[in-house]
Amino acid sequence: MRSTNADPSRLRSALLGGIGLVIVIGIWELLGQGEVFGRGWPPASDVLRTLIDDWGRVLGPALRNTTWSAVRGFAIGLTLGFSLASIGLLVSPLRRGIGRLATLLNSIPWIALGPLLVMVVSTSATPVIFAAMAVFFSSFVAISSGFNLVGRAHHDVFTVLGAPKLRRFRRLEFPVVIPSLVYAAKLGAPAAMFGVVFGEWFGVPVKAPGLGVIIVTSLQQFVTTRLWAAAALTAIVAVLAYGVLGLVERAAAARDFAVSEDIRNETAVLRLTDVAPLSMGRRIGDILLTIWPFLVIIALWQFAVSVWQVNSIVIPSPGSVVADIATNSGTYLGITLSTFQLAALGLLVGTLIGVTAALASWLSPVLRGLITSPMIVMYSVPLVAIVPIIARVIGYTRTTVLAVAALVSMFPTFVLTSSGLHRTPTGSEDVFTVMGAHRRTRLLRLAMPSAVPNFLTAFRLNAALAFVAAILGEYLTGRPGLGWTFALNYASFNMPRAWGAAVLIVIFSVLAYVGASWVEERGRHRML
Repeated sequence: MRSTNADPSRLRSALLGGIGLVIVIGIWELLGQGEVFGRGWPPASDVLRTLIDDWGRVLGPALRNTTWSAVRGFAIGLTLGFSLASIGLLVSPLRRGIGRLATLLNSIPWIALGPLLVMVVSTSATPVIFAAMAVFFSSFVAISSGFNLVGRAHHDVFTVLGAPKLRRFRRLEFPVVIPSLVYAAKLGAPAAMFGVVFGEWFGVPVKAPGLGVIIVTSLQQFVTTRLWAAAALTAIVAVLAYGVLGLVERAAAARDFAVSEDIRNETAVLRLTDVAPLSMGRRIGDILLTIWPFLVIIALWQFAVSVWQVNSIVIPSPGSVVADIATNSGTYLGITLSTFQLAALGLLVGTLIGVTAALASWLSPVLRGLITSPMIVMYSVPLVAIVPIIARVIGYTRTTVLAVAALVSMFPTFVLTSSGLHRTPTGSEDVFTVMGAHRRTRLLRLAMPSAVPNFLTAFRLNAALAFVAAILGEYLTGRPGLGWTFALNYASFNMPRAWGAAVLIVIFSVLAYVGASWVEERGRHRML
C-alpha cells in the first residue's frame, strides 16, 4: 500500500505547495495594487517585469554568484556541524565544551565579524564564510541531538562485543543520525542564502556582485522593484532547495532505522552511576572541560593585543572591556534586560506559531501544502529586505524587533516539529489502526509524543538564535539594546563599549543555550 500511494501523495503535496505559493503571490499583488503599505510594497506584476528586464545583465549573473557561494557555504557549514557533533560523541569529555564553542561562534555579532573577515580573508570568501556560519550552528544542534536517539540496549550490545568506538559509530550511531542530518540540511538551505546575502554587504569582487549587493544598492537608490526581485530570487532558490531535501527526507524515512528509540543518552547513565560525590580534582577537571572554549578565546584575544600588537581601534584589550562593563554596569544592565525581554518574547511567539503550523499541517494535507511554502519564503527572504516592510506596517518599534526574533524562531520549530509528528515508531500506526483509534487519539497518543524530541531540539536551537536575532533586529531598527549599543559605539570607534556589548551578547547566548539544553535533557527523560 505504501508504494502504491506514495506517488499520488507526493503529487498532491507538490500541487498544494504550488497553490500555497500562488495564494501568497495573489495577496502580494492585491496589497501592492492597493498600496496598502505604500510604495515600498510594489505589486508582484511590477516585480516580475523588473525580473525579466534585468535578468540578463544584472539579476541572472548575481543569482549565479550568490547561489554558488551559498552551495559552498552550505557544504562547509554542514560538514563542520557534523564533524563537531561526531567529535563530541566519540570524545565524550569534550562534549559539553564543544557545545559551548559552537554557541560562542554562533553568537559573535556578524556586524563586528564582517569588517574583520574582509581584512583577514579575501572579499570573495566573506559571503561563503557567513553562509557556513549560518548553516553550522543549526546543523550541530540537530545532529548532536540525533546522536542522543541511539537505543541504550543496542549501545550495550556493541560494548559487550568489544566493538571499537569508530566501528560502533559506523554501524550504529551514523545510521541513526541520518534523519537528523537531513533535518539539518533542510534548515541549512534557507540559512545559507541568508548568510551569503548578509556577507555580500561587506565586500564582493566588483566583477562578480551577488544578490546581496543588488539588495543594498536598491535600498540606497530606492529602486523598490529590483529590491523585491532580488529578495524573491533568494526565496525561490531556498524553496527549491527545501523541496529537493524534502524528497531526500522521504527516501531516508523509507529506511528502517530501528535502532533509534528516543531514549536517554550517556548523561542519563552517568546520572545513575555517579552517585558518589566527585573529588576536588575531578570537579576542577570537569569545569575546565566545560569552559575551555572561553579560555582559548580569551587567550587568543590577549595574544593578539599583546604579541601581535593589534591597534586598539580594531581590538581593545580584554582588561579595558571588563573595566568598561564594571564602570558602566547600570547602563549595561538596562540594555541587556531590554534585549533579553524581546528575545524571550520572540522565542515564545515564534515557538507557538511554529507548533501551531506544524499541528495544522499534520491534521490537514491541504493546510500542509498551503503553509509550508509561505513559511519557507518568510524565513529565506533576507532580514535586511523584510525588516523595512515589517517596520512600515508596525513602525520602527520594539514590536518590530520582537517580530524579527519570532520570525527566526518560527521556521526551525515548524520544520523539526512537523518531521517529528510524522516520525512515529515502526509499526505503531498499524497498531492504532487495528484498535480503531480516531485521528485525535493518534495525535495525542502517538504523533505528539513522537514529536517531543524534535521539538526540544528546536527549542535548544532557537534559544540561542532568538537572542542573536533580537540583536540584529535592534541593529536594523535602531531600538535601544545590546545590538544598537554595539553598532553605535562601533561606528564611533568606542571599542571598549562596543566589545563590552559583544561580550554580553556571547555570554547570554551561551547561557540561553545551556538553559535550553537542560530543558531538553529533562524533557527527554520525562518522556521515558
